[in-house]
Amino acid sequence: MKRLTYPLAVALFVLVSLAARQAGAGGFMIYEHSALATGMCDARTALWDDPSSLWYNPAAITQLKGFHLTLGDTLIFPYNSYTPLPEAERTDYLDGEHKAEADFALFYPVHVYFTAQVWKWLNLGVGVNNPFGLGLFWPGDWDGRFTAWQTDLKTFFVQPAVAVSLARLAHLPQDVELSMAVGLDYVYGIATIHQKVDLSNFGPGAEAKMTLEGDGHGLGANWALFAAWKPWFSVGASIRSGVRMNFSGEAAFKDIPPDVNTILTALGIILPEKTDGSTTMDLPTNMNFGMAFTGLKKFTFAFDLYVTMWESYDELAVVFDCSKTGECYPGLNADAVYPKNWHTGYQISMGAEYRPIKPVAVRLGYGYVTNPTDKKYYDAMLPDGNRNLVTVGVGYRAPRFFKVDLGYMFAIWQGKKDNDVGGPSATGPNGKANGTYKAMAHLLAITLGFNFGGPSKSKPMTLDQ
Repeated sequence: MKRLTYPLAVALFVLVSLAARQAGAGGFMIYEHSALATGMCDARTALWDDPSSLWYNPAAITQLKGFHLTLGDTLIFPYNSYTPLPEAERTDYLDGEHKAEADFALFYPVHVYFTAQVWKWLNLGVGVNNPFGLGLFWPGDWDGRFTAWQTDLKTFFVQPAVAVSLARLAHLPQDVELSMAVGLDYVYGIATIHQKVDLSNFGPGAEAKMTLEGDGHGLGANWALFAAWKPWFSVGASIRSGVRMNFSGEAAFKDIPPDVNTILTALGIILPEKTDGSTTMDLPTNMNFGMAFTGLKKFTFAFDLYVTMWESYDELAVVFDCSKTGECYPGLNADAVYPKNWHTGYQISMGAEYRPIKPVAVRLGYGYVTNPTDKKYYDAMLPDGNRNLVTVGVGYRAPRFFKVDLGYMFAIWQGKKDNDVGGPSATGPNGKANGTYKAMAHLLAITLGFNFGGPSKSKPMTLDQ
């Protein structure tokens, strides 16, 4: 009965796994939480002139004097397509036969950061953003509709942090900086998922729909270090702990053909009109490291490495309440255990900034992201691959307290599915949807910044200061 229960379990899998991608490399993560950072392909761990450091390296906010507020949005235009395996490579009719393109969707994760210098050696900050808010909307008649159809996810991160300048406490020279930070990560995610259910074993071409709405909460911590020898060189590191996420949702089966429902009931296979489901997932520890060269006037060069240790994501087990109480198919929970066996993912980012005149900055960047999924369990819900990222950006610092940044990223990747996920049997050309999955995305970010109070009131900060 795995063919029948798979869609419901995999729907909860998507709800969890998308929300789980906390600063990870690969997957459906969003790491672009500042137009300034987007323009430099996220190479910001060792830089300090913007409140978005609350996300990339909270220890660097010790360099922001007075009060700083930035807010912005990133518009994401994704494109996903599926091409089946060449006919000579197909093993059976489940592999898939028809090309498909995902429906267009626009996503717009926000970012808001506030920092305050309490004393010369102490800064406080709080950030709010949506690291994981993408969705994937395949056509209702495509070959893989029983393993992936429509997914819409929104997540909200609230991240307070405290940063201390050890250099100022120790009265070190002004051109030397050493600081540390600690913070919390409160995570809330909500998802709506629509899934097709294959009932063709019980009637020619029979299908049903499953819907799921669910949410989850998690709490984690982060630590960061920042060091600089101004104006020449700086380094930074940030670590985010693993987070235990407890997800719960309500699923409902709809549009079951009456004659098929009669057969299922006679066989003791009861698909619930509604049932609660839950799962617990331990999210991986992730970290980023960066270095920057700032010694050449008007130029900044930065390099970052992001690491996510996905080994903790070895399987997903889902529990459905109706199965526990005997109100539906008793094997539902037994069938809803899925191996994943992911491995460590990496992202390498390089960025440069040029300031032809003091108020204006021009930025470029390049990044490479590795695929953390296991090819044996690769599926159409989360098609991934090694990614290439190219970015450009521009920024303007007004003479007194205002700044605006624009950033653009082009991302492209592809992956190949050639496994049994979506099987084992059916009566039509659907299910496994093996083949090549291609994706590209355009990201356009804008961020507005304000600084007020303290010594920085008269002019916005730049790396040349």
